[in-house]
Amino acid sequence: MSEKENMNERASSGQNDLQAGSSGPHGSISRKLRDFYDAVQEEAIPDRFLDLLEKLDQAERNAQAQAR
Repeated sequence: MSEKENMNERASSGQNDLQAGSSGPHGSISRKLRDFYDAVQEEAIPDRFLDLLEKLDQAERNAQAQAR
């Protein structure tokens, strides 16, 4: 088996471990990453970011109005 095939097989095996939620090291990492992602996803967006997004939207609307 070539080195490329070995790498593909290891990557495929790792993906299967992550998807299956195995109890091996990949499963543990997968669970921790999933927990971290869930925690970050539940965090509120800071007001300063919302303000920046609103300013960006306004600038885009102004640019579109000027292009017409």
